Amino acid sequence: MKRILLVVLVMISGLTGCDNHLFTQFFRNPHIVEVAQLDMLKAEQWYEFETDIKALNRTQEIWVKFKGSESGKLDVFMRGSDKHFQGGESVFKSLDFPNQEIKFNASIIDSNNVEYNFEASGLSGGIILHYDGNKTLIGKRIKEIKIKSNITHQDVEIKWMSRTGK
Repeated sequence: MKRILLVVLVMISGLTGCDNHLFTQFFRNPHIVEVAQLDMLKAEQWYEFETDIKALNRTQEIWVKFKGSESGKLDVFMRGSDKHFQGGESVFKSLDFPNQEIKFNASIIDSNNVEYNFEASGLSGGIILHYDGNKTLIGKRIKEIKIKSNITHQDVEIKWMSRTGK
């Protein structure tokens, strides 16, 4: 009887806790929000997206997928870093853009009109841009996401992810 009660309590917690911030933190569930899907993101043009996102967890990221960012086509390497990969910059190249580096500029604006910059840092079926500042963003409301690239991209998908981190 105790086992059945325990199983029922775990099931109820799982079903009711999915939208709970503490549940998300405890089980490391990322908070993912689809920001935009675009047919085209033109080179050197800022795109601004109004949002109402709360930064729930420790790590804040913007994911950008586009034609040419599929696994096996997109690669990243570090330039100008030391032997511990500190400093320098991440350089992105795609087979769909031979002899060109892919660069993104991105920032968010919170509900108090404070702007926070994001920088490209990794791959996950696209390019991941992360907040690298000293201030924590946990609890802040994100009212706008701004992004631009040096190259025109097709079939663009932009997502916000807030996760617990390592």
